Amino acid sequence: MTQSEDSKPVNRVQVLDATRGFALAGILIINAMSILAVKGSTPAFTISIPAPDRFLQDVILFLIESKFFTMFSLLFGIGFAIQIQSAERQGSSFLPRISRRMLGLLVFGLLHILLLWDGDILVIYAITGSLLILFRKVSDKALKRWVVGLLAVPGVLVLIGFAYTLLTRLTTNGAASMAKSDESLAASFADTSATEKLLANTFVQGITDRIHTYLDLSPLLLSRIPTVLAMFLIGLYLGRTNYFRELEKHVEELRRVRKYGLGIGFTLMALIVASTKFLPATSALIAIIEDQYLAGPILSLGFAATFVLAYLKNPKLKIFKIFGTVGQMALTNYIMQSLVLTFIAYGWGLGYALRLNGFQVLAIVLVLYAWQVLLSTFWLKHFRYGPLEWVWRCVTYWKVMPFLKTSPASTNS
Repeated sequence: MTQSEDSKPVNRVQVLDATRGFALAGILIINAMSILAVKGSTPAFTISIPAPDRFLQDVILFLIESKFFTMFSLLFGIGFAIQIQSAERQGSSFLPRISRRMLGLLVFGLLHILLLWDGDILVIYAITGSLLILFRKVSDKALKRWVVGLLAVPGVLVLIGFAYTLLTRLTTNGAASMAKSDESLAASFADTSATEKLLANTFVQGITDRIHTYLDLSPLLLSRIPTVLAMFLIGLYLGRTNYFRELEKHVEELRRVRKYGLGIGFTLMALIVASTKFLPATSALIAIIEDQYLAGPILSLGFAATFVLAYLKNPKLKIFKIFGTVGQMALTNYIMQSLVLTFIAYGWGLGYALRLNGFQVLAIVLVLYAWQVLLSTFWLKHFRYGPLEWVWRCVTYWKVMPFLKTSPASTNS
């Protein structure tokens, strides 16, 4: 294959850092809308809000919801593969190292839930990462079959459930039952009592509330595991085949992923968003769940391919450096985002939950992300890793790792 302008050799680690930072920006938007309890936030489409706010929520559902969380999962899988390669190069045992890494991530996640927010993704990553250990020696061909199955089977099941709700409405008894379900669902979306408790409670009291909320949400959160595992497996394949280190050899393939990922993903998301406009609540909600299982992963691959191709074309653009700086400290910045947002939102801080619209929250997101860019830039001038990344590495390697940037260091794992 002849090299094109899109295929200039670049530092692959920088590509990963930039993509992490990009994914973290999307995660920040979703988390901010949730933590600050913006009225009408996805999937609360049954609530009446001004037209501009509804348009914003539709855009967020269409472009962001379930896409960037999924993209971040893909990057985690690549990191997992790098850990395997690193252990093999050093001749050290892989299982103890990765087990400590998953345990460390689990502890971070549990502390995140207890002290800050019950919408944590780290516990799910730790659980799924432990499952990923079972796939480390599975063939590339088998990995692809697993990915297809993990995405297609839940996607088909959700589609069957969606069709069932529509067919049930054709009978008298079924229509009455679905109407009650729609009414109950709308009432649950309008219920703000959980957030009001967090506004009234102290920081310590909020710990108990978060435990109860997380346990209540755990079935929904655990239902993400098939999607997360599928993206982990794609990342595992890309990592162990050194795909991300040889991107200039795969430009045409990346273009195909961009074409089909965006084409199929946008089509599915258009149908899902339309369902929130024209279908009753229960049916529409099931359609939104298809975003989590199928549309979101497909579109996230399209987004990732688009981002990487843009990077290959002009890696020196400042925007990539901005994303890359945040991405180098992804764990620290993720937890920091929750700390700042919960302080703004809850009663132990400023107490702005339920008081802001989506556009105001987006303004907060822009300021917070810009602040993280500046802080990450300053920090990485003096230290090799973010503070939580350093702790995590110490746990992973079971020794105190160098911290001060006394000499150039690789950040490829």
